[in-house]
Amino acid sequence: MKIAIRPFGDVPRGVLEDLTVDLASLGTVELLDANPLPREWFDQERGQYRADAFLDALGSDSGHRVLGITTEEIYAEPYRFVFGQARIQGRPAILSLARLTTTDPSRTRDRVAKEAIHELGHTLGLHHCENRGCVMTFSNSVEEVDRKTRVFCRRCQVTVDFMLKRLRT
Repeated sequence: MKIAIRPFGDVPRGVLEDLTVDLASLGTVELLDANPLPREWFDQERGQYRADAFLDALGSDSGHRVLGITTEEIYAEPYRFVFGQARIQGRPAILSLARLTTTDPSRTRDRVAKEAIHELGHTLGLHHCENRGCVMTFSNSVEEVDRKTRVFCRRCQVTVDFMLKRLRT
């Protein structure tokens, strides 16, 4: 699978470079040029960007899957915020670093990798998993992100393997 990463705004280069390594188990990763953050995506009342606007914009980018990444807060109804959002069995996904970063670079990297893999899992057709260790378990806080692993449980991995095989043919 070819994964394209599209930064929106000023995303730290180190985060992008780490992601290219951390997502390599899912396929080849290409880093695209950064896009600006359109003001019309910003909700003044909430002080956050609409996640669906990113997904709409990413639809035309190259790659089997395209992962947008921003340092800005994003939201999707009915949630107050989201770490990311994706279209189930679609191409685009978006990830926000806003609530994932910490003063510990290794913990930040781990959180970003987990949520990026999680969102890409959605693009491969996976829904949230009940297995608390699975990367596809729903996380509503950074503590929940920290508790899960970077890997798919056995059941979710079967779906991932099937979808990756389909993309190769």
